[in-house]
Amino acid sequence: MSLHIGLDSLDRGLWGCTTYYLYMIVKEIIRSRLRSRLKFIDYPLLTRLNPAIPLKTRGNGAVSLHLRGYEEDLREAVEIASQIVGSGRVDSGKGGAIALYGDLDRSLAVSIYMRGLSDYISIDQAKRYIVGFAHRVLMDGRGVVGSLISIAHHFVSGDYTFELIGYSESGGFSVDRSRVEAMDRATRPLTFGNIDPDTGRVLITPRVGRPTVLGVRGEVPDVLIRSIEILDPVGLDGYMVFRSNQATDQHMVYWGSVSQAKLYRTGVFIGRLESRPKVLRGGDVLFDISDGSGHVVGVAVFKELGYGNYIARKLLPGDLVLVGGSVKPWIIDGFTRPVINVEMFKILRVAEVYRLRNPRCRVCGGSMSSLGSGKGFRCKRCGFRDYGASKIRERIYRDLPVGVVFKPPTRYQKHLTKPLERFGFEKVWVYRSISLDIGRYIR
Repeated sequence: MSLHIGLDSLDRGLWGCTTYYLYMIVKEIIRSRLRSRLKFIDYPLLTRLNPAIPLKTRGNGAVSLHLRGYEEDLREAVEIASQIVGSGRVDSGKGGAIALYGDLDRSLAVSIYMRGLSDYISIDQAKRYIVGFAHRVLMDGRGVVGSLISIAHHFVSGDYTFELIGYSESGGFSVDRSRVEAMDRATRPLTFGNIDPDTGRVLITPRVGRPTVLGVRGEVPDVLIRSIEILDPVGLDGYMVFRSNQATDQHMVYWGSVSQAKLYRTGVFIGRLESRPKVLRGGDVLFDISDGSGHVVGVAVFKELGYGNYIARKLLPGDLVLVGGSVKPWIIDGFTRPVINVEMFKILRVAEVYRLRNPRCRVCGGSMSSLGSGKGFRCKRCGFRDYGASKIRERIYRDLPVGVVFKPPTRYQKHLTKPLERFGFEKVWVYRSISLDIGRYIR
């Protein structure tokens, strides 16, 4: 039979990481007699969740482990997980850990997963989902929601990436910048997000949250193993490769009309500008879009969007735009309003804008000036008076990049945001039970 273990919200303060607990569980399993008795039917999963949720953790990610074997061996694996999670002194109201025996219905799993990426699931709703399954709750905090979503992730087909996460409990970890640059040159485009191209900042070493000290993302797990060999870091205790939904844009669920822009939803919405963009102090841009039937929502394009922020300032009422992001509450003029915090946007169609100009002289082609309302025009050059002339309606050419996708630079992107450098590298994980040699991807 199958066993699916999900963990979430096990970090505490500036120490700890939910991925580290799963790393320790896998390490203990492969040290024990269970290594030869259990099959790993998927990579360890790192599932990034809806970034709009107010109570999200620092990394906003849950993890899960997927095994197959005889029931007594699976129960022993659960006991190992229970002991490791219980030894972490995690806040019981926050952390969550569940073990599900048997497989989820795939249609239910897809529903749970997509809702977990783009909408809100309460603790009570999550618990109702798992009623009827042969399950065991190891830790009953709000993290049971993310735990269930990550388990559901295993049953969903879709784009995916990998991340090698490295750990150091003892401290003293370091990696030479020149080696990061060498690794980046040797492994791109099969790794990404190693160095910020604008600032030169190294992005693979998180600033807070020991014992996690390294994270290299890429398309192929064996290339990530190669990246560690090139980096040759000091003070690294171990690492594990996770399959993930990071950098896939799977949270950009198409909601369509702005009438669906409910608080704490994430996804893609379409609307026409109702107002001229307002540039706020600090450089962020705010405007309203509507669906034409009375539903209006605010849109915030932050200065971090770079050139996209500049383009947003040139929009005008009537322009049709597609915006992707999270709907969050803003206080504007003393009232709380839903505002889409933009992660990406695209101009679909620009409104036609016209201006009125004076006619040219029929005699000499010179410019003319008005003689007054309804009185005609007089040529400034030759003096000819044309009493029947009127102003000419002229369309203004608007040089805007229609159809171009704008996203923030790498250093400002959320975990789920697909960077432009990944376009063309999408691939589909088709749900299936594999037999993984986990020893290749963990040290």
